[in-house]
This record gives sequence, C-alpha cells and structure tokens, in this order.
Amino acid sequence: MKTLRLILGDQLNPNHSWFKNVDDEIYYVLMEVIQETNYVLHHAQKILAIFAAMRDFKEFLTKNNHQVIYIKINDESNQQSFKSNLNTLIKLLHIKKFEYQEPDESRLDKELEVFCSEIYIPSARVSSEHFYTSRDEVKEVFKDKKQWLMESFYRYMRKKHQILMKDINEPIGAKWNFDNENRKAWKGTPKTFKDSRPIHDHSVLWNEICKAQIKSFGEHNASQFRWPLNRKEALKHLDFFVKNILVYFGDYQDAMHKDESKMFHSLISFALNTKMISPHEVILKVESSYRDNQISINTAEGFIRQ
Repeated sequence: MKTLRLILGDQLNPNHSWFKNVDDEIYYVLMEVIQETNYVLHHAQKILAIFAAMRDFKEFLTKNNHQVIYIKINDESNQQSFKSNLNTLIKLLHIKKFEYQEPDESRLDKELEVFCSEIYIPSARVSSEHFYTSRDEVKEVFKDKKQWLMESFYRYMRKKHQILMKDINEPIGAKWNFDNENRKAWKGTPKTFKDSRPIHDHSVLWNEICKAQIKSFGEHNASQFRWPLNRKEALKHLDFFVKNILVYFGDYQDAMHKDESKMFHSLISFALNTKMISPHEVILKVESSYRDNQISINTAEGFIRQ
C-alpha cells in the first residue's frame, strides 16, 4: 500500500522503528515551511540548526535506500504549509495511507488530527519512541490528587525505571534530592573546557533562509556553527561531556559568571529536542559513570533530574 509518512523537524531519530525496513511503497517527507518558522519569532540558530539537521537526515534516509521527498524553503512547489504540501503529494503520488509520529506540540497535534479527519484515505498516528512516558501517564499518576507536584512525579519515575535506586523504593544516598550540594560559586577554578564540537559552515543555508524573508532574533553564527547535524555528532559530544565535564557539573550547576557562557553544562538540549539522542541513553551513560565511581551522587542526581 502506498504510504506517505511525515517527519517533523524535531523527529530526527535514525533508530525509530519506521526505518528498520526498506519499502518502496513507503514515502518519507520532510519539509521546510513558513508555517513553522513564522508562527512565533524564533532564534536564528534554532531555524538554522533544524533546517541543517533535517537536510542531513534526508541524506541518511536516502543512503539507506528509503524513498524520500524533501521540500526546501524556497522550492517553487513549496506551498509553505503541511496541509497544502501533503494534499498535493497524496494526489500526485496516489497515496493510499498517511502516517505521522506524535508531535511534541499541541498546536501541531490538533492540526494533524484535523488534517486526518479531512482526507479521504486512512491515517495513523504512531509514537515518536523518544520519551519515558506515554501521553496519558501523568494524568494517571495524579488521578484523584489535589496537587500536581513535579517532585512527586520525579520520584515516581525514579522508582518505575529504577534510576539511581538502592532497591525498589530507596534512592541511592538515602535522599531524592541533593540540591543543597549543587550551589557552589565558581571563582575561576576548575577551568572550563573549550568547545569541542565540530564547526560547520552553513552560510549558504543561511542565505536561503534570508531569501525566504524569515524573521528571527539573535546571532546566526552560520559560518562557525556548532550545533550537531546528526546522531553521530551528538553522541560524540555526549561522550566527551560525560568523560570530561560532567564531574564538575553537580557542584556548579547553578553557578553563573559574566565571562563564561557554558560553564560545565552539557549542550545536549538541541540533540535531545530533535531526538538525535534519547533521554534514556543519556541517563544510562550518566548513571554508569556514577556506578564506575567517576562522578559523585550529587552530580549524577542533579544532572538526571534536570
């Protein structure tokens, strides 16, 4: 059955079950659209990083013999919305089924639900296979509770997934929270680390973004761009962080200094948000580092909680 699968810009997980098998009847579509760049004012680096990573992900899919349709921001055929582009592709390719992964934003969730109700072919929404929780889990955990506290949910998740636990119900260190040990002031030592991430020149892509008259704020740094393109780069940086920087994170996780923009933070949020890497594998690496006596419990707990 000819199937069209939509991949959003924050769904760049090469390990998703969608990609395990190659099927010439399945078409994957990624699209750069004004609808997504202009609904709010975004930082320039966010737009640039997502477009660059999307294009790299298209290359990954193509090299693995999947059928891929990629719509660039300035393509003449680009109608600049998911709905319009999808409707055109469904007709053009004689698609018999439409599928998409659960969006992270309720805005897109509602839009795609409406879209599926309007098209004449079957549709399906699948998990993004990224998060620890299902959509309804929080609601179930706090059912009949008068207060919804993040700390309660945090402890529930630690127990359920046995993260930093001595036994089923007791946390390692006999405490759930080591915040009081993570508030040291940084006075210049230990020395912070130079940014080890690869540098990309996205000047050409930035010119395309400017040609599309996409508004943004902040410095784009297109010629010296450090956010990862793919899972391989993200994992390499994560490994460097865990082996070299994490040991200092706990003590100084709340510290700020006018001369330091990164301190001892991981810089993995973009890779996590685009699903290049998962919360599960990050937590496994950090917990393993603790159990190998490379970091303290206050560092491990503080980082995992964040």
